Amino acid sequence: MTQTVFTLHASSFDDAPRAFIKTGIPCPKGKWFVGDHIEPVAKGITFLSRHTFAQQLWQDGSIRWLYLEGLVEPDTVPISHDIPISLRKSASALSQRMPPVVDTPENFVIRLHTDASVTINKKAFLDLDFGSLQCQLYLHELAEGVRVTDNHYELMSDEATYQQVKLIQAGSLTFKNGKQLLLQAEYTVQLCDGTVLGRVTLTNPAAASHPSGKWDLGDPNSIYLKECGLRLQGHKSTTMLLDKTPFTLQGCRTLSVFQASSGHELWDSPVHVNAQNRVSHTFKGYVVTRENEQVASGNHCNPTLRVHDQSGEFFIKTNQFWQNFPSSITATAKHSEYSLLGARYAEAIELQPGEQKTREFSIAAVPTGKATLSFSAQWIDNTQVLPFFTNVPSVFQPLIDKGIDGAHSFFNKRRDIDEFGWRHFGELYADHESALRDNQSDDKSPFVSHYNNQYDPIYGMLLQWLISGDQRWFELADDLAKHVADIDVYHTQLDKPEYSGGLFWHTDHYVQAYTATHRTYSKRQPCHVYDDHAGGGGPGGQHCYTNGLTLHYLLTGYTPSKNAVSSLVNWIERYYEGDGTLLGALLAFKNSATPGLKNIKTGQYPLDRGTGNYLQALLDRFVLFGQLKDIRLAGHVIKHTISPNDNISERDLTDIENTWFYTVFLQSLCRFIHTKTQLEQLDDDYHYAVAGLIHYAKWMQDNEYPYLDKPDILEFPNQTWSGQDLRKLCVLHFASAFLDEHSRKQSATKMDEIASNVLHRLVHSEEASNTRILCLLMQNANYHGYTAHDGNPQTLVPLEKFKEASPESTYSLSRHLFSLLQSFSLKRERSQLIKRFPTCQNWLGKP
Repeated sequence: MTQTVFTLHASSFDDAPRAFIKTGIPCPKGKWFVGDHIEPVAKGITFLSRHTFAQQLWQDGSIRWLYLEGLVEPDTVPISHDIPISLRKSASALSQRMPPVVDTPENFVIRLHTDASVTINKKAFLDLDFGSLQCQLYLHELAEGVRVTDNHYELMSDEATYQQVKLIQAGSLTFKNGKQLLLQAEYTVQLCDGTVLGRVTLTNPAAASHPSGKWDLGDPNSIYLKECGLRLQGHKSTTMLLDKTPFTLQGCRTLSVFQASSGHELWDSPVHVNAQNRVSHTFKGYVVTRENEQVASGNHCNPTLRVHDQSGEFFIKTNQFWQNFPSSITATAKHSEYSLLGARYAEAIELQPGEQKTREFSIAAVPTGKATLSFSAQWIDNTQVLPFFTNVPSVFQPLIDKGIDGAHSFFNKRRDIDEFGWRHFGELYADHESALRDNQSDDKSPFVSHYNNQYDPIYGMLLQWLISGDQRWFELADDLAKHVADIDVYHTQLDKPEYSGGLFWHTDHYVQAYTATHRTYSKRQPCHVYDDHAGGGGPGGQHCYTNGLTLHYLLTGYTPSKNAVSSLVNWIERYYEGDGTLLGALLAFKNSATPGLKNIKTGQYPLDRGTGNYLQALLDRFVLFGQLKDIRLAGHVIKHTISPNDNISERDLTDIENTWFYTVFLQSLCRFIHTKTQLEQLDDDYHYAVAGLIHYAKWMQDNEYPYLDKPDILEFPNQTWSGQDLRKLCVLHFASAFLDEHSRKQSATKMDEIASNVLHRLVHSEEASNTRILCLLMQNANYHGYTAHDGNPQTLVPLEKFKEASPESTYSLSRHLFSLLQSFSLKRERSQLIKRFPTCQNWLGKP
């Protein structure tokens, strides 16, 4: 009897007779291996095309993550029930297959199973020919063409035939002013009928100027785009379908739909200010215009463009048309244009330095939607792929579910400040940052504050989806992951190493975003709002979250999420280990006593959330790329952060405001131990990490308490501290497996005390529905899953072993400097000098 792996929701076919299915599937160790042909098994649907392949492997070579991509349709319409899907190994033999792609100097010609073909122009960017219908990428009001820099394809097959062809393209566009726009496209042609599912990413790779650490709109290196989209030519007739209402071009020269704003009550919210701090939206919602005469209007539309050519119909659509406004479709007798970014009827959008935007599209012979599904929580639990996953309901679940239900759900929070539009959609509203706003004030305008993935709600939401199966959690996670990967990550390598490729902090505490959008500090914000107010700066090592983006990629195959993880890990590694230059080493020497930075003199890392996030990032890079050097580096970081011989009183962990985040590091330590166990690497690094965990866990048993028991020592004694208390439960649960029976009972008593206290406080607090607290709950309320199944106190190395040599003795500043001299490069020194000190460009030129 086969086990259900996931369930395909019947709602996938509510608006279309077909659906794309794309999902990663975690697999138990040893079940399937590379070379096995794995196929989905389902009753009630037909796979018109499908492809499965190993995305990640266990250390024994078996498949850890399997990726499934295809096109499905139900056997009967309408479909009234969800469809369980299992997997099995196929015994089908390989057949002789003719490759479906003819590669010429000019084109890729893809032969379909219908004997028709799709031709890809290799000399142009995103240029497809379906026979009589041509589809091209266009940039409105720009005559320059995109220079193609990469063009290749991948063949995807089942056990018998080729099923899909994936095209990957890269290009660049250089403007007359010297600015450069980078483009990436990835799209799959289904060989059953030529249906295309793809995405395009536009990136401004320049560095921002950020004078005095301020990151406002209007940067001199911004790129302004009027409209970018798909142009279709060669068709005989055009129809725009808005909620199944057809609007035709027949009898007129132009037909258009323009989504100018969100269509919600706060459509002109200050979220949408431009560089002049002005909202330029002209009206609420959308309008349909024929020959410059308005014929329809409304709040929200997600239109489909239907075109006819001599061979039949094509349906063109983008995901979330109104949510990513301004958006438009314009049809004339000669061609039709479907915008992916921007609209010719709106103000040009400002693509800031290091900012990018990704849009997805489909071109299909039949209306085609996107499948939604939910995994079997039991299947996920049995695979043991996700560390600390548990399908046991948490006592905090009613509080967590406020994220998707009720007046303060994340969906409603979007509307509170109108968190919509091409730059903002998917972002969370940081409502807790309005805490210092005077509630008696007459100013009732929205308080604009952006969250920028603090405490990794992407991971928390995906976790909740896998536990509950509720599609709303996945919707929130998917929207947020795409926003973070595009907008919150700084996509440049031309700024100083401590900034390039990093993650922008959330909006500055207790002040509005103004014209800084998602980039933390604005020149327009007030100063001295609260004690220790920063007021300026860029991406910093204390704010790096990669777990959610990693899981999002594994579950969806969404390449920008994987690229974002790679960027963030490389950035945070530079942040702590340096950029490999003597200049960087000298600056690190100067800042060696600065809290939050690695001390280059001693080689010691700070015991804080930054180092904890660094460990998580290294472990995520190992998950994605499988390089053991990341595991070794993580072990090195641990040995130079804590010791089983630490005099913990010297760490001053009772100074809560400055040391609370030690639990973030210990959570990362738990994951490191879990990973080493799965790798069967019970070596010195493993035993050192376990010994260090035990040492700190015993201190926690004796000294920890719910933070709000002592509110007088806290600057802002709010319920966020209760959310942070849950981290202690995660650490103590994991450490318990390594403790003797007496200590284990003592730990259980401490955990019960903290858990009941936190639950009581949050249940009776209006703050429990604030964004920050919900994010902490989603991540850490699963503390019962923090179980070290292989923990055994009898097998551990005695603590005396670690007294023989301290980690400090293995580090030498002189040896580090000597290694920099060996790899010295004048070119690299010059490049980093002018990145760190832009004024030097007057004499030394640009990087």
